[in-house]
Amino acid sequence: MRRYLVAALILASFCFSNKALAFDLSGKVIEYRLPNGMKWLIVKRKDAPVFSGVIMVKVGGADEIAGKTGIAHMFEHMAFKGSSKIGTRNYEKEALILAQIEQLGQERENLKSRGASKLDLDAITAQMRELEKGADEFRIKNEVWEVLALNGATGTNAYTGKDLTAYFTSMPSNRLDLWARIFSQMIFEPCFREFYIERDVVADERRSFTENNPDGEMGEVILETAFKDGPYRWSTIGFMDDIQSLTIADARKFHAKHYIPSNMVGVIVGDVNLGRTKRIIRKVFGHYPDRPVSESPSLGSTPIQNVIKRFHFDAEPSFALAYHKPTLPNQKEYVFDVITNILCNGRSSRIRKKLMYDRKMIQNLYCSDGYPGSRLDNLLILWIDPMEGYSMQTVLDAVVSEVDTLSAILPDSHELARVQNQTNASVMFALDENMSLAQALGRFQTVFGDWRILADYTQNISAVTAEDVLDVAREYLGRGKRIVVERLKK
Repeated sequence: MRRYLVAALILASFCFSNKALAFDLSGKVIEYRLPNGMKWLIVKRKDAPVFSGVIMVKVGGADEIAGKTGIAHMFEHMAFKGSSKIGTRNYEKEALILAQIEQLGQERENLKSRGASKLDLDAITAQMRELEKGADEFRIKNEVWEVLALNGATGTNAYTGKDLTAYFTSMPSNRLDLWARIFSQMIFEPCFREFYIERDVVADERRSFTENNPDGEMGEVILETAFKDGPYRWSTIGFMDDIQSLTIADARKFHAKHYIPSNMVGVIVGDVNLGRTKRIIRKVFGHYPDRPVSESPSLGSTPIQNVIKRFHFDAEPSFALAYHKPTLPNQKEYVFDVITNILCNGRSSRIRKKLMYDRKMIQNLYCSDGYPGSRLDNLLILWIDPMEGYSMQTVLDAVVSEVDTLSAILPDSHELARVQNQTNASVMFALDENMSLAQALGRFQTVFGDWRILADYTQNISAVTAEDVLDVAREYLGRGKRIVVERLKK
């Protein structure tokens, strides 16, 4: 769980160096919108004859409804199964079997909801397995992966979060047309091949990374403690009962509602010809029809504050401090970025330096000011593993003391300068790679509706004052507003 948290934090914190660099970025991004509403961002680079291509869909765990959690993540698994044109030797014959599997899958869920016996359910499951074996006669397994790899693709993958679902790879520049055709099929035209097989895979993932994993379990406890209801109450992978009841009909409905051109952003960064790139995009993606975009999700009822939650797990003790906070376009988001850097990021940050290196009270520290997502108001979270020999309460008191100091004493100019220097270093590293730049552009455009926030980020960070830090800390980080989750060893 925390590996995903750190990855999300890195992706979310692509900050931007100085004015000149921000200006250059603004001048290099070319916007191209198709008549069907799909927006594209193109950045030309001549460093090497390669490009990185990313397609992001503004749909994730935040767009699910209670009882159907985990459905957004299923599309990450479905995409690489192919379509009616990719991954099959004879789709007409395979489609007949797919229809039978879909019908039986729905029948099984209907029977399950009516309390049918395990014997009856197992009988249908056995029929579906036999049908899958029959369908394998017409399938070319892993064809998406193999075609991409044979044509020089690297870093091919997908991920699902609370905010979005992303599909991406890097390829030689002369394979742009192939990339577009394969990715359009994957994303717009899934045939839900092996849906129920992959549903079982996702269920196993939940067992491995959540139910039998101390950090995964703790991540879910944090969300269920901080949010009374709403889409941020559950993790992206979803609840087990929901996962095991998802049907192809559920997937079709979800895809029709959210996988529409105006709800997507495509990004291409690399050595590409602008005119040719636009022609390929228009030809391959331009014919998909647009539909009205669904309403944005809402956070739910008033968030929970001032609560302590304890649970037991057969693992070393750990605890998390969480505070509710706003997200963009609220300008306080930039202040929280500064606060996170002051407290946690870098060897000289307060908690890391004092409690990890000097006093050796902490063995691991993870921080995020965008948990579990950024489209809705979210959490500032400080996740700490105490060092053996220190009680949970001792370490918790020490961490709370550092947070309280922000509400009492102005940070000095040296700390603010350190934050700005870290920001500059981060962007220089991030902008150096085609894929990291493509991911950052796509994320800001998808989640916040404007990639220019990325280019303006440095100015906004530089505008944060010590007084801003003090005021925001007093407003959001008071002792009566914190959530404490403690994982105790069995």
